[in-house]
Amino acid sequence: MKEVQGVRGSEIKRHYNFLSHYLVVFLPFIFFLLTAYAENPHEQYKQIQKDLKSHKKKLESVKKAEKSVIEELKKTNAELNEIENQLTLQRGKIKKIQGNISALQVDINRNKENLNLQNNLLKKRLRVLQKMSKTNDALLILMSGEDISQTVRSLRYISDISTYDQKLITKYKETVNILSEKQNNLKKLHSELKTEEEKLSRLETSLKEKKKERETLLVSVRKEKKNYEKMIKELQEASNRLLRIIQESERRESELRKKKGAKPKTKEEETVEDSGFARLKGRLPWPVNGTVAIQYGTQIDPLFNLPVFRSGIHIKASNGTPVKAVHEGKVVFADEFKGYGQLVIISHGSGYHTLYGNLSKIFLKNGVIIKEHTTIGEVGESNAIGASGLYFEIRYKGKPLDPQQWLKK
Repeated sequence: MKEVQGVRGSEIKRHYNFLSHYLVVFLPFIFFLLTAYAENPHEQYKQIQKDLKSHKKKLESVKKAEKSVIEELKKTNAELNEIENQLTLQRGKIKKIQGNISALQVDINRNKENLNLQNNLLKKRLRVLQKMSKTNDALLILMSGEDISQTVRSLRYISDISTYDQKLITKYKETVNILSEKQNNLKKLHSELKTEEEKLSRLETSLKEKKKERETLLVSVRKEKKNYEKMIKELQEASNRLLRIIQESERRESELRKKKGAKPKTKEEETVEDSGFARLKGRLPWPVNGTVAIQYGTQIDPLFNLPVFRSGIHIKASNGTPVKAVHEGKVVFADEFKGYGQLVIISHGSGYHTLYGNLSKIFLKNGVIIKEHTTIGEVGESNAIGASGLYFEIRYKGKPLDPQQWLKK
């Protein structure tokens, strides 16, 4: 039983919640890479390759955990089979003892019937003797024979009968006592076996519960493995798309160098590019009123002991709370995003972007130019914190920055 320890269900649950949060944080990053590829595509491609390697390591760890749980299940099944064999043997012993008790009970009943017959015979003899004593004819009856020898034989006969009856009674009493003692011993043994059976039954129940626990754990591990495999697949697809984007970017840059000039930008686009976002570090307004539930930065995965980077913060806030842009800019994405709910990404020029996730509603469209404090949507539910809240990121040329260093204290 001591071997059946393994990875505890509570650790799996904590890690699964952690994984759900990581998926929520990472999937928008994939889209962000695709929207900001022109700024630093080579660095982003390297980062995705690094993430792929890290998640493949995690997947191997999950596979090992799955294999370990399967081995523990095999051990548990073997223990269950052994307990069931012991239960079968114990039930057989109990059945045999019950048969012995039944046989002894029949024997006791038979001896009781014999005892009743002997008692009836002795009662009859006692009544005869009582009549003889009342009439004082007992001695006359004995002496009524033709000779003394006959009288002596009669006396001896009566004495033998009394002695025989007494022996029968004594023997029967001894037999009853012996059988009663055996019956008591068998009842005690039966009680002991019943206690042992209850003990084995409890052990069987415990093992079945352990088996159920291990099966639940196996389901969790396999589900987690499936999530990691899915994540790796999405990373690989993003890596391939980004590689194509890099190649296309290089091709366009080559063509642009051959051209004499570029098309002039609009006034609104120039305003976005010159928004001065870089000078606002530590002075940006908060996108929503609330408290930070999950911090930015690298943390160690508790199950796999591998570092996982959180690119933004989760701000706990009431459902339906208005979410506002921290600075003027251009909406480059405003739509549902897989694994993340409603998502808005705003470009503030000079390589700066802000990302707003877990929205229940979006009030803006892709491509519009907005001002600071513009309401972009409302807070929705967050899988990462198990409550309503906003996910918020700040990025510079694809690289995540700590939002709390940029927001007002």
